[in-house]
Amino acid sequence: MTRRIWLAILQAACAAALIYYLVLTFGTAPFAAGAEALTVPSISAALVLGLIGTAAQAQRWRLVSSGFGMQLPRGGALAQCYEASFLNSVLPGGLAGDAIRTARQRSAHRSTWLNSIGSVLGERLAGTVVVLLAAAAALLTADWRLAAAVTAGAVLVIAAAWPSLRRLPGRTVVAVWALSVLGWASYASLFAVSAALTAPRVGVADVVVLAAICLAGMSIPLSLGGWGPREGVAALAFMMIGYPGALGLEVSVGYGLLALVSVLPGAALLLVLAVRGLLRHGGGHGGRKVELGADVPPKFETPYGSGESA
Repeated sequence: MTRRIWLAILQAACAAALIYYLVLTFGTAPFAAGAEALTVPSISAALVLGLIGTAAQAQRWRLVSSGFGMQLPRGGALAQCYEASFLNSVLPGGLAGDAIRTARQRSAHRSTWLNSIGSVLGERLAGTVVVLLAAAAALLTADWRLAAAVTAGAVLVIAAAWPSLRRLPGRTVVAVWALSVLGWASYASLFAVSAALTAPRVGVADVVVLAAICLAGMSIPLSLGGWGPREGVAALAFMMIGYPGALGLEVSVGYGLLALVSVLPGAALLLVLAVRGLLRHGGGHGGRKVELGADVPPKFETPYGSGESA
């Protein structure tokens, strides 16, 4: 536990140091300008695109879990992916929500830690492969050496995901990759929404390239709720293509805000769980703690509960 706390502190410190450096380099104006991405239409788009991306992730998780003999209900998988995405967006490292998702899956299915970790890890890594391959393709237009390095990283991630994916039939593996592409496309579209509002002079083709590169920046495990490396990579990517680094920072900040909006349904679900837990345990009587995921609404419960069947 102590090691995990220190790791979280280190991640938060690295992200904060990078943000501080970006402020020293570009000032605070790009951060204020990025907030212009928050409009009523963009917030609506963020919620729709967030639903598409989260639903794709939930279905991908269901498919990977089936290889471990676990059949997840659609509603339960969607709810837990929303909750995990929100926690990943506000906590250091971007993995806390997935750790909780793993523990809940193990408890609900009475599976081993190895199986539960394998299903969640395989699902996340499948998405990461697509993110890295898209970035590698985009980098071919700027620097083939960077593209080769990112491709090598994607190959390593594929190798790490393979123990989970090899359990699945070929057709199901294809579906996992297709869902990963759909998820990537939803978040790239969210980046495009931010770019349209904060950097309208950037061409459509350049937006696609920049989205692919900047989304890969979120894979660097030194972020604070996604912030830090993404903004640094965005500034570098924009300069690499010939745009001001400050403009990249603006678009990245706008994307970060819209991405947070896109997972807010997860915050609402967690609030419901917390309130239900307090009511169920009698509020302050006995001083019992409410654990995340301990009190799942019946319609969201995974098998061994009364939730929706797969």
